[in-house]
Amino acid sequence: MWRQRPRTIAVIVFFMGICVFGGVNGAPVDLPLSCFVVHCESTRANEGMFLDLSDLVAFADTFGIPLTIDCTAQWAEMILADARKLDAASAWLVAGREIAGHHHAYWATLDRGAQWDGYTNTSFSELLPILQDRYLGMMDEYMALLEALPGERTTACMGLGDGRDLIDWPEALLYGTAGHLLVDCVSEPTLVDHAGFQTWQITDGLILQEPSVLPAFYEATNGDKVFAVVGHAYNFAEDRRPFESWVRFLRERDSDGVRRRTVTKLIEERLNDGS
Repeated sequence: MWRQRPRTIAVIVFFMGICVFGGVNGAPVDLPLSCFVVHCESTRANEGMFLDLSDLVAFADTFGIPLTIDCTAQWAEMILADARKLDAASAWLVAGREIAGHHHAYWATLDRGAQWDGYTNTSFSELLPILQDRYLGMMDEYMALLEALPGERTTACMGLGDGRDLIDWPEALLYGTAGHLLVDCVSEPTLVDHAGFQTWQITDGLILQEPSVLPAFYEATNGDKVFAVVGHAYNFAEDRRPFESWVRFLRERDSDGVRRRTVTKLIEERLNDGS
């Protein structure tokens, strides 16, 4: 993320200008709907990271933040194998959170510093020989694990940045998230085609921004937009400050929590009101 500093600075300058001429000082009447997505990575499905995620959930709860928790199949398998973890996941839903899906697709991970999670609809014969031992199954098998978790799977971040991965999108998932850049914090539900299957998608920006950036960007965002951030459970474990800074600001700005949503509720509300 820090390698993108020149673009980040440009975005800061642009949106600070909006704040002066039409944002904070000429404040928008309505706040944007907001959501907070947490990714649980396939390579970090372990006891310690589950405890870190639980700490993040508890922390967000004190500020009334309804997290959308994106689990890979490895996290689903870990939770399903432990009654204590399964009870915790059920309690998350009762408290208004959402358990969603996360996928590190095969082709996309060949081009970036992430590890494929072992699931794909790509033919086994097309996989690189050195990666074939990581193969765990097709996407139906991936979804079987996700759908065994409490609640209903309706949204996910599937990481289909390479067009060859589009065949991995499970038809059970109606909504999606994508992005990481600062500019991705703001979007509107958009219909996206995944190899002939259409889903509504919003974008989200990584929470690891300079402390002043996200609040200024949020203030400059009109109420007809969506403002979404994304972080990882391990980010919270390594440094809580970006999370604390953002949720404290959000509670202060949206003190009653009337503009906070999970991804599914946010998209469905926008679609139902015709926005």
